[in-house]
Amino acid sequence: MRIQANTMMLLSLLACGALTAQTTVSQLNLQADLNAARKVRPVEYGFHYEEIGMIGEGGLYAEMVRNRGLEEATPPKGMAVMNEQYVGVVNPTGPNKKVFHVSPVIGWVTTPCAYSPIEISRTKKNPLNEKNPHSLRVFVHKNLSEFPGAAVVNQGFFGMNIEKGERYKLSFYAVASTYKGELKISLADRDARSISPTVVVDNLSKDWKKYEFELTATADDDRGCLRIEPSGQGIFQLDIVSMFPGNTWDNGKSVFRKDIVQNLVDYAPDFLRFPGGCIVHGINEETMYHWKETIGDIARRPGAWSKWAPFFRSDGLGYHEFYELCEYIGADAMYVTPTGMVCTEFLHRDKNRNFEHLDTDIDYYVQDALDAIEYAIGDTATRWGAERARNGHPEPFPLKYVEIGNEDFGPEYYKRYKKIYDAIKAKYPRLILISSSIIFKEENDKRKYIKDYLSPQDIEVYDEHYYQTPEWVAENYYKFDEYDRTGPDIFIGELGIGGQYPRSVLAEGVFKMALERNGDMNPLMADRPLMRNWDFVRDSKICPLFLHTTSKSVKTFNYFLCKMLRDNTIGVSYRAVVSDGARESDEVYATLGKDEATHEYVLKVINMSGKPYAMNIQIDGLKGKKKCRMTTLMTDTRTRQTPDREGVIAPRESDVTLSFPSQVAVEPYSFTVYRFK
Repeated sequence: MRIQANTMMLLSLLACGALTAQTTVSQLNLQADLNAARKVRPVEYGFHYEEIGMIGEGGLYAEMVRNRGLEEATPPKGMAVMNEQYVGVVNPTGPNKKVFHVSPVIGWVTTPCAYSPIEISRTKKNPLNEKNPHSLRVFVHKNLSEFPGAAVVNQGFFGMNIEKGERYKLSFYAVASTYKGELKISLADRDARSISPTVVVDNLSKDWKKYEFELTATADDDRGCLRIEPSGQGIFQLDIVSMFPGNTWDNGKSVFRKDIVQNLVDYAPDFLRFPGGCIVHGINEETMYHWKETIGDIARRPGAWSKWAPFFRSDGLGYHEFYELCEYIGADAMYVTPTGMVCTEFLHRDKNRNFEHLDTDIDYYVQDALDAIEYAIGDTATRWGAERARNGHPEPFPLKYVEIGNEDFGPEYYKRYKKIYDAIKAKYPRLILISSSIIFKEENDKRKYIKDYLSPQDIEVYDEHYYQTPEWVAENYYKFDEYDRTGPDIFIGELGIGGQYPRSVLAEGVFKMALERNGDMNPLMADRPLMRNWDFVRDSKICPLFLHTTSKSVKTFNYFLCKMLRDNTIGVSYRAVVSDGARESDEVYATLGKDEATHEYVLKVINMSGKPYAMNIQIDGLKGKKKCRMTTLMTDTRTRQTPDREGVIAPRESDVTLSFPSQVAVEPYSFTVYRFK
């Protein structure tokens, strides 16, 4: 029912800016019971990592040169094109099936802009090696004395962050064909003017040769670039042109941007899921994740077309670097191994949803999974353990979970799961193995398919992915309460709730509170989307945990919500229901639990709506005054924290005293945590 709030409540809400003097406040009741307790395990919160939206390339992976190996325009292997459509693909004009096109020299330009005496193109002639068949062909066709300042420039990923006094580690391969002269190389500002001392390469070799230099910046520019200035005429080639800042994470020893890693460390994830996602199964066998092509010398990593924009990854952040990242951020590793099945979106099917799966060799994928595990944790006397040691890490990596496939399902998957599971379990019994499940939105009861597995008892953890709406979250708030407790543990490997911001993000919080309430099922939760390059997704409505540019990484509303959940897990859950007296609320949700480490009660309240509420709290078994630490996160539909607008969203903390039974203000679009003893 609607009531006029009492004077004290109105003053409280007015003080925090939630109300105007004319606002009426709906009243809700939170009824909880300390006698209705259930022992739970705290949710393990981790990250889902997948190369989308320049999360790694142009972000976490600190490489500053875009298209360093000139392979970014390479189309997906094994895919033929006719009439601007992929051949043999079901519904070729559907979402995510547009034929891939990008400039072969994306990232590279020449100066002067109006007319340059230098022509650049991508060539397959005289390749560096068979893994990287393309290189940059540079043809200087005029006397450069007539064109002072003419140069080849790499623009990076929306520029390069150049900081005065910092060192930058440059390496590249070059070979002369007909070119005679020097190459003068320097850091440059956004107008391609040098802002570092120049290094000079004399007399390029007639054979491919690697060059390495350090450049020190003399000025700042967060939209800088790399400048390569020829002095003579003729043709030469460049390949694997790579530059990293000297101040990467771990005192320059890693390939990761230190500001982004610091934000990941601040969150303190329990695990990291890698490499995806759809990247795992690809759209054909050639585009599946082949980890062996992502380790070792970057000059011999071919990179790969990827299903998601910007559609290419260099695999500089490869299988080995994934484990290094886990160590840096203190997370357990979860590797998702392909099964030889591809994305069902690209397969023909009949009306009963029977798919025409590719005929791939399951024994290959069994061995591929075993090899991947051996690389991660095998003894250095083994083939792949020795390879890990050669790549600089003799000690085992922190691999804890292996997921068998991503969004694979159906009879073919059940056979493959069984074979891969048995092989891994026989050799590595301590690893926790995870099964994937059906993806379709209409499949709300994913667990009904468990009985169809060849050995249902072999399913240890069951991964369920949901891409839904806030209304679906409200309708399914008690979904997990109905799960069979004798079944496998639950893992939410991907969660995406669409709709209006911030309601969509808060709905994900409600979903996670429901998962937390069912902690007796040992839940794992992989937060996503992890991050995006702000310049790349600026017009998108997506709200990842982090947004970055060349020079900064910003924590968003989603980050703070996820972090508050991560920092306030519980070991005991109590019954708690929010209602208006007649029915349960579908806007405001609450959970009550106990942190067994601190012996504090933890009350969480989420308001998905833009309306304020006054909520009466009645907790059976609890009376009297309690000193509380209150943390509140709130926003509105217009306020987003981005690199362009920092400092507008952050949790606010305060010490309050609540007298139970109590009444509190529930602010619009908010998440509040109360901790008390």
